[in-house]
Amino acid sequence: MSEAITDRSALSDVERRVVDEVSIDEPWALLEEFSELERLSGSEDERAAAEYLTGRLDAFGVEYERYDPELYISQPHDASIRTINKTFEPGIVKTVGFSASTTVEAEVEYVGTASSDLVDDGEGGPREPFAELDDLEGRIALVDGGSFSIGATTVLEEKGAAGVIAIHEHEREPHDGIATPVWGGAPPYDERDRIPDVPIANVTKHDGEILREWAESDEGLELELSTDLTTDWMACPIVEARIEGEADPENDDFLLLHGHYDSWYVGITDNATGDAGMLELARVFEEHSDQLKRDIRICWWPAHSTGRYAGSTWYTDEHALEIAERCVAQVNMDSPGAKDSAEYTDMSCWTPEAHGLVTDAIDDVAGIPSAEQFPPRAGDYSFDNIGVTGFFMLGSNIPEEIREERGYHPVGGCGGNSDAWHVSTDTLDKAGKDELLRDIRIYAVSILRVLNAELLPFDHARYADRLIDQVEEYDDAAGDAFDFGPTLDELRALRAEIESFRERAEAGEIDPETANRAITDLSRTLTRLYLVEDGQFEQDPATSRNPVPRYDPAYDFARVDGDDARFLQVQLKRAQNETVYELRQARNDLPN
Repeated sequence: MSEAITDRSALSDVERRVVDEVSIDEPWALLEEFSELERLSGSEDERAAAEYLTGRLDAFGVEYERYDPELYISQPHDASIRTINKTFEPGIVKTVGFSASTTVEAEVEYVGTASSDLVDDGEGGPREPFAELDDLEGRIALVDGGSFSIGATTVLEEKGAAGVIAIHEHEREPHDGIATPVWGGAPPYDERDRIPDVPIANVTKHDGEILREWAESDEGLELELSTDLTTDWMACPIVEARIEGEADPENDDFLLLHGHYDSWYVGITDNATGDAGMLELARVFEEHSDQLKRDIRICWWPAHSTGRYAGSTWYTDEHALEIAERCVAQVNMDSPGAKDSAEYTDMSCWTPEAHGLVTDAIDDVAGIPSAEQFPPRAGDYSFDNIGVTGFFMLGSNIPEEIREERGYHPVGGCGGNSDAWHVSTDTLDKAGKDELLRDIRIYAVSILRVLNAELLPFDHARYADRLIDQVEEYDDAAGDAFDFGPTLDELRALRAEIESFRERAEAGEIDPETANRAITDLSRTLTRLYLVEDGQFEQDPATSRNPVPRYDPAYDFARVDGDDARFLQVQLKRAQNETVYELRQARNDLPN
């Protein structure tokens, strides 16, 4: 199917051979196998899926490890609502991972719209949901707006809610999800109180509208909410393939390709298609290992859906130092190959320095539209705190006009197909053979351009520009209350040094090993500034974030005064001191 490549002349010899050898046969066989497996983490079907993966890796001659860590996960089983003072037969009701497993009976209060912050992926939304809401005093909070935000759930619990019911956009079946803000499922001991302690349920849009009408009536609404879950430590297999690049035996840097293989129901486009793509890339890269300069690791994660990325978090903790020292990029393969997907515009994202690499690969292989999106705190990006360059989270998407024609509401996966995302209808018919083959090839080319680059193809001058733009926004928001000038001065100075460094490296004045170490070190500094607040070997919570989140409180100057404004100045002064120091260190560490 070489005729499907848009610009073969733009591909290197090894890139042409790899894309020509990528086939749909092995990926589709996996989809057919997984279409019979409901891969809930901790289940027999998940273990069967892991055994299928290791069996195929054996057949390809790919070396691998299987780990079976005990992860702290939450399996939802059942939920129900029973109205006390009304006659009502609800449709499908679901609870979510890390809800409390209990029964409560209480009056219902409609509290409005939480945010667009989807419960499973933490995108967007206000920083302080329900800030004006009065004490709920043991009532059940009814929340509108698609899904409820994780931050909103915390606020509702703090305000005394006895339970939470979220009204989803889906008319037939509410989406499955997870409620904990704790990245990785298991919290550090001093953060254990962040796990929700109230029952949470999701209802359909139709049922939610009825409940809202009754809750807002003069008579009010009373109901009984019951949830049933198992939340515990469970053994969950992680499969890790390792392919050593033999073209440069002295280079032990690696790229990490990864995605989750657990699922809600059979989860074909979330994420059996990604699992299939990674398996095919393992097969083809193994065949061409003698032409790879760097190593590649390919990991299939459990506990994405029921452990808040617990599998990738465990791996990050276990391999933290070698990731920090040797991982040049992490690539997420989640929801590629959805039927009718035709763009990389709405759902795929990357850190700014990878922009040219990714968009060039998309152009060369497929010639379809692409656009950069800010990486949300989601998608097994468990490597953000370490500071690893990341590209792709989710894959291609169905064009917006087609989604609108079909009446799809926004969701965080399955190519934008809301009739598949986190519901029982994410079945084999939701995947497309041509679309999946195209996406695997795009991944192959972008990955090869990292594995075989003389100089890592990351544009950190562009990264600095993006950071400058964002800090200027914070400076404008703060007005006279705070001056971000020192940060902007350091970023501009660093940008100039980066341009000079890159020119000298490309001219051969700096040896490639030294230059690549400097490029990776720049990623560590700039990615941490762009995406995280907590320490390098910690995990930020799974809640909404803006770029340069340590400076995000600058927006609060618009609503605080007096002592609060001065306290905020103290906070930002210390954050700026840390940032300026890190940027100066990054500039000083660039090769002379």
